[in-house]
Amino acid sequence: MTLQEAVSYALTRDPTVAAKYAAVTQQAHAVAVQAGLTFPTINGTLQNILQKEENYGGVYQVIGFQQPPNFSQNTVQVGTSYQLNSGGLGLLQLAAANAQLASAREDLARSEDLVATNVTTGFFDVARQDAIVALDRSDLSYQGALVSAARVKARAGVAAGVDVLRARVAQAKSASTLVGDQAATQNAREALAHTVGVPLDTSFAVPSVIPQPALPQGTIDSLEAVALQMRPDIVSARKALLGARETRKGWDRELFPSLEITASMGNQYSPTESVELQEEYDAEFISENEERISVGLPPLPSSDIPVVPRGSPGFWQIGLTSTFTLPIVDYGQRHTERVNDDAQVASDEAALENAISQAQLDVRQQYRAAQTAQAQLSYAEEEASLGTESARIAQLQYRSGVIALADVFQAQQTSVEAQSDLINARVAYVDAVVALRIAVGTYDPHSAVADL
Repeated sequence: MTLQEAVSYALTRDPTVAAKYAAVTQQAHAVAVQAGLTFPTINGTLQNILQKEENYGGVYQVIGFQQPPNFSQNTVQVGTSYQLNSGGLGLLQLAAANAQLASAREDLARSEDLVATNVTTGFFDVARQDAIVALDRSDLSYQGALVSAARVKARAGVAAGVDVLRARVAQAKSASTLVGDQAATQNAREALAHTVGVPLDTSFAVPSVIPQPALPQGTIDSLEAVALQMRPDIVSARKALLGARETRKGWDRELFPSLEITASMGNQYSPTESVELQEEYDAEFISENEERISVGLPPLPSSDIPVVPRGSPGFWQIGLTSTFTLPIVDYGQRHTERVNDDAQVASDEAALENAISQAQLDVRQQYRAAQTAQAQLSYAEEEASLGTESARIAQLQYRSGVIALADVFQAQQTSVEAQSDLINARVAYVDAVVALRIAVGTYDPHSAVADL
């Protein structure tokens, strides 16, 4: 599993991220509902009414009206309804809902950034441990070469036998360090697997050479400007302030009437009425023919029977209701509402200023940390190179009898420490670059580690 795959998998399995995502979807639904209440909606209706009865007087029997035993009616309608709240209250409530949605998204982004950071830190901690184990093996090999050299010199009578013992002690110490670091490497891999949420024996594609990504382009001022536009916490704070200001405007809603507008158009047709009317025409036609026959006139042809037209020309309707409400006695509700709205605006203004200051602080500190880590990395590379060469020369000098064994131990210890510093510096630089990318806000958890 690569770092990118580990971050993607962790984002889909982390319970905190899942909870934050659920909060975002819930708030997005609330915004959609509020939008449906704020703006007009258009609905289509298809309705069929069918009723049959026998020996039933109906609810209108008391006034002497007999309901038809068979009744059917079809309605096709497209309609809309728009409730324009007083003072645009619906628009204000929609702005507040959007602010809450932005805040929920900011919480989600913060949680995702934390997961990506933790996985990246754990991933390169494994890379650091692997590099340290490789360094331990190199040191153990070096100490083995010293033991061999000490034995040769002891047999030749050039050095005392105690050199062999001291070399073997250093060799045993290096072997012990290797065993401990191997266990630490396994612990780091299992800890990373636990962070990602995969089985503890999962294999990770840890690079043998820790990458050195480039710093983001631009000055601190330009990066700050980008952060102030892109960071989700800044966006959330601005949305919250906008919502608070819109809510404050809603205090004047009683100065405006509320309007309810309805409109619809469609077609309504009752086959029952057409059948009954056609039956009346048929009965009248039969009665008229009977009268004509009784006076000796020929009957009328059946084609003269009137035919009831099917369908209807359609209908439309529009309505407007205006309501003006002015509170007379409200026990201080209006006053306390205004005081609360003003306090919320002041609080959100302070929150926005603090978020801007925090973003600038994050960018500056992370940029400085990344530059420092980059400089320290170059020094660590030089230190490790010089330390390795010093240890190599010290071993040759000991073989030639120029220096004592203690000097070789000191040179090798310095070399190991320098190479350990180099490994730590490489990991620290990668972590600093990822932290800077997240602080600027232009990277999401996936793209922040795409080139690592």
